[in-house]
Amino acid sequence: MNASEVKNQARALGADLVGIAPRSRWADWPAEHNPCSIMPQCQSVIVLGRKILRGAFRGIEEGTNFGSTYGNFGRGWAEFTFLPRIIYNLACVLESSGAEAVPMSGGTPKGQQNVQLEVKALAQAAGLGSIGKGGFFLTPQYGHRQRLALLLTDLELPGNELNELNLCQDCQACITACPLQAYSCQNGQFTLNRSLCQQCQNGAAAGGDLSCEPLDRLAASCGRACLVALEDKIEERFLHKFRQRAVWQRDLLGHPTVLSANLKGEDK
Repeated sequence: MNASEVKNQARALGADLVGIAPRSRWADWPAEHNPCSIMPQCQSVIVLGRKILRGAFRGIEEGTNFGSTYGNFGRGWAEFTFLPRIIYNLACVLESSGAEAVPMSGGTPKGQQNVQLEVKALAQAAGLGSIGKGGFFLTPQYGHRQRLALLLTDLELPGNELNELNLCQDCQACITACPLQAYSCQNGQFTLNRSLCQQCQNGAAAGGDLSCEPLDRLAASCGRACLVALEDKIEERFLHKFRQRAVWQRDLLGHPTVLSANLKGEDK
């Protein structure tokens, strides 16, 4: 199979995003993050993405439903039911053509001598987008709204053109939206205090070690601020703006506050 056939097959199986990172782009990565540590003959990493419905964020945005909307359709089923079917079925197609294919989820459990592949770094190397200031992986199609998984293969495939995307230019919406002030800045680089973030009661949740977002902040205050800030910059557009009301948030003790309405996602 060639690259075009692989991509067409992936899309036919339901992938919204598909990119290829050839060996030349990651061959010199450290062994603990290198695909060749898992598959020595790996020549290409195929990165697949499935978009998260904007509507899956609605229950958390309104503060009225945290489970069946985002919890299932945004996180659990999206990453561990819908996406694995695409990965598995594409792997079957590749292996039927004579190539070996190693299917991988977006995350790997720590310990047990597991090599930890960096799915966001590989997605960037596959030309799908870039890692933003707040640590979210951003694509021109959906902003931060996607789940990612991987296929390692011994097929030698040309890579996607690298995407010099900079959706974060002149924007700090995700950082200023954090009610716990979990971000700090040094020399222009932002760092997330993950232990503080784990206490967030504003939509953050544990995604699990197998997730591309082990600490899932996509629907938290920071993630939804990113969604609002990017809705006029990305390709997928909607009839109405996402934010329709004043923003709610909770502090470390769980005390709620309703902020003045900022319907444009401006980082003020």
